[in-house]
Amino acid sequence: MSGNVLRGPVLPSLIAIGVLAASVAGTIALTGKDSTASASSPTRTAPPPVRNAAWVVNGAHDAPSLSALTGFWIGPDVVVRGGVDGLHAMKRADGSPAWDLPAPGGGDVCGMSAGVDAGVGIVATQGTAQTRVNAASECAVISAIDIASGKVLWTTPASMSFGDPDAGAADYAAAGGMAIIDSDRATAGTGIVALDLKTGEQKWKHPGDCEHRPHAFAVSGTKVAIAEVCSGQPQATVKVLDAATGAEVPNAAVPAGAAMAGVSHPEIVSADPVVAVDDGTTPKALSFGGVATPVAVSGLDGLMAALTANAATRAQVGVGAGVLCAGGHQAACWGADGKAVAPRGLPNAAAEHHDVYAVVGNADVARVVTTGVPGHPRASLCRVAGDGGVVVEADLSQAVSDYLGKSGNPGSYSVYGDAKDLFLLDPHPNGRAAVIDVRLG
Repeated sequence: MSGNVLRGPVLPSLIAIGVLAASVAGTIALTGKDSTASASSPTRTAPPPVRNAAWVVNGAHDAPSLSALTGFWIGPDVVVRGGVDGLHAMKRADGSPAWDLPAPGGGDVCGMSAGVDAGVGIVATQGTAQTRVNAASECAVISAIDIASGKVLWTTPASMSFGDPDAGAADYAAAGGMAIIDSDRATAGTGIVALDLKTGEQKWKHPGDCEHRPHAFAVSGTKVAIAEVCSGQPQATVKVLDAATGAEVPNAAVPAGAAMAGVSHPEIVSADPVVAVDDGTTPKALSFGGVATPVAVSGLDGLMAALTANAATRAQVGVGAGVLCAGGHQAACWGADGKAVAPRGLPNAAAEHHDVYAVVGNADVARVVTTGVPGHPRASLCRVAGDGGVVVEADLSQAVSDYLGKSGNPGSYSVYGDAKDLFLLDPHPNGRAAVIDVRLG
């Protein structure tokens, strides 16, 4: 089978497999669409539709640029997979190359913003002696990328924005027309800055007398959740800022009091609803805004996942109206009131090596993909409601299901999606499928 190498200036590391006969490890063909049932119907009288791969892009063997997944963006016409050496864009229609971009600012890519805003995403790189102020900064250079064209709109050293030569970027987001940067310095002073997405001009900063907590940062919609420790307090204070203005959101429901007792270095899972975890490496308790008693958790060591050694640590969760779900060997969901929600009727729950992947991306509902091992019933895309009700939006073809279930390890892949597509990513493909597009309609 012939394929096109995604060639940009220096990035021949992804191979597009033809859309007429796509395959994953030689097994996935573009068949199996079935429109006998509506994916949006709350009740079903017919089986859910079966969805297969629309296209597949394989990673080259022994490609250093694909040794880590640094992020993934979904745009109207393209999707962008981040590698260590830069960004690889594919056309949504058929997976063919759209553009390739070496790491702007030089050095390795530290990470990418979790999403895009107005067609612009944020990339952090290590930089070079020419592009960064201080050689000690790990993620020292910030750039804005127009994802339709791959054009670099602007590039700036992070330390310039924070006024600290040692400062780098701990995390970053695109929201409210701003590039919002979280400082990696735990000091009093400026901890968050916002730059205009189109120009890079500084628009606002969050200063203060409290000590900034790097990596305690999440953006949902137009809200930014951060944490800081103020004088005389034994635990962190969680605040919510407006992404466009930097103003503190009044009367925001944030974890406080008993929910944050003794927690000085929280991780932020979500900004809307505001959810914090007391230990980002091995979660012990989730604290929901306005709920005094934390929710004990277990078996969710992968809840907060680092994209690369230097990249931001982010929650792998699906968030919808009144519900938040995480993946693992079983689905773990909670309502906005902080109470555990048990999904009812989740497919494959009794399968050997049952795995659940939270769907990360542009959606207003909490969705998960539930799988078994190869040869078991098909994987299913499910929507979870706040009361635990489950709607199976689609089944995935047996070949796609077997690919997802072959490792028996729910941390092996990442799943992104919107209303139109699911994108299945292998962080370390090495000749296997790097991106699989499953068309939902």
